[in-house]
Amino acid sequence: MIAVEVESGTIVITMTGIVSDADWDAAVLALEEKLGGQASVHSTSAKFPKRHVLMDWEKLEGWEKGARSTCTWFCMGNQDMIERLAVIGDERWRDETERLVDIYKNAQINFYLPAQREHAKRWLRQSEE
Repeated sequence: MIAVEVESGTIVITMTGIVSDADWDAAVLALEEKLGGQASVHSTSAKFPKRHVLMDWEKLEGWEKGARSTCTWFCMGNQDMIERLAVIGDERWRDETERLVDIYKNAQINFYLPAQREHAKRWLRQSEE
């Protein structure tokens, strides 16, 4: 399952259990609805400012076959809208963060353990202040 929220300008994407293609389809629709169509727009004008993203993988168990590729394609299509991305998860997901670094070449990306959640949120807010 994927839940999408926008909190104080930060996009929060929470993945739990085994993520499927259907989960991604629903998440993309939710993101487009919450951002007023900004998702999938390759623009960083004042109308569509760069965003901060918190990917919460604390309860993620993995991806169904093919779903991780769907995630990669979605992320590549939105790479210019992301300025900072924080991933929260346990150690087994640290290497997956490297895949995100390859996708979001112009974004700052940090990995945090669940106990560092508040630190991750502070880091995302830093450039907004």
